[in-house]
Amino acid sequence: MDDRLKVFLDAKLNADVSRRRFLQGAAGLSTLTVLGATSQSYAADGKLGGELNFLGWDGEHGGNVAKPFLEQNNIKMNASFQSAADEALTRLNTGGRGAMDILTPNKDFQTAILKAGTELFQPLDLARIPTASGLFPAFKDAPWLVKDGKTYGIPIIWGDEPCVFNPKKWDAMPAKYTDFADPKYKGELVLLDDPFGNIWLWAKSLDMPEPNRLTEEQLQQVLDAMLKSKPNVVTIGASHGDMADVLVRGDASIGIGGWAYQVMIAKEKGVELVVGSPSVDGTFYWSDSYALAVDAPNVDNAYGFIDFMTKPESNAALAAELASGCTVEAAYDLMPEDIRSMFPYDNVRQPGGGILGTQIVVPPQEPDGDVVGAPSWVEAWQTFKAS
Repeated sequence: MDDRLKVFLDAKLNADVSRRRFLQGAAGLSTLTVLGATSQSYAADGKLGGELNFLGWDGEHGGNVAKPFLEQNNIKMNASFQSAADEALTRLNTGGRGAMDILTPNKDFQTAILKAGTELFQPLDLARIPTASGLFPAFKDAPWLVKDGKTYGIPIIWGDEPCVFNPKKWDAMPAKYTDFADPKYKGELVLLDDPFGNIWLWAKSLDMPEPNRLTEEQLQQVLDAMLKSKPNVVTIGASHGDMADVLVRGDASIGIGGWAYQVMIAKEKGVELVVGSPSVDGTFYWSDSYALAVDAPNVDNAYGFIDFMTKPESNAALAAELASGCTVEAAYDLMPEDIRSMFPYDNVRQPGGGILGTQIVVPPQEPDGDVVGAPSWVEAWQTFKAS
């Protein structure tokens, strides 16, 4: 692996955040280039130039990848980075309307916005993004991006959070997450400090009809099931880097809610780790997209940017920078093998969103009838950690 790429990924590995929820990390690699991609794009009237306002996860603005496009078309990008999925909505409702162009919502947040009919995104004219025709089948007409026949986003990266484990100690993961309560796992588990991811996994393992929509009684059932596994937990890592350190030292042999990049880090330190997930429960998947804000002031520049970033060369470069899966089919062969092999691409070769289209991990922000909101999940997680 290129040394510059390793430094960048190491910085992201040790970010004190969930890989799925916050794809922020470092600012990118200053010398990464997009080979073979033309930076020419066209506006409806044939002209580009001026400003482009970006609000999204750090790194997804493609500061290095998009540089040739921005320079050739005399576009100045004004990039702001969100620290929460709903920050764009907050800005829209507090004076930011008409000041945002490109947004990068994750699929759970975009699903919630479109389902509620909340005004934030505007439908895309796909004729102005011809490169989107090259998306993997799962990302064409993805259910979290389409409403009433209109498309509201173009996927840019995706990934999963599998278990990472020592194959010298375990041949495979158990069938279900609830099986981690077995005493044979005592002193073997390390978890990521992620309330939503962990609670969702155990809720799925308990066959809850909607793992992200739990009543107070169901949430308690999930917490009780998780607590049965707590005696087997060595520690809870604040970051994926912390988890990797624990696994490399041998203090634990299974990381739950991990990142495939941990396998590469361990290999460099002479330790073999592999990825896998419970055969029945599986794991969860995430994806982020480029979306166009309602009343965006620089629509032509935004369309040109999205079209450029969806070119195979651009998509491959961005996915490599962010240690994520690419969303454009022709980008697959352009990805570094060590990054490409991290992710199960069979899942995105299926139409209709594949498995990504069947999962919503984040709970409602506020209670919805009998369904509790996100604060209750956080409280339950704190109870788990303190027990």
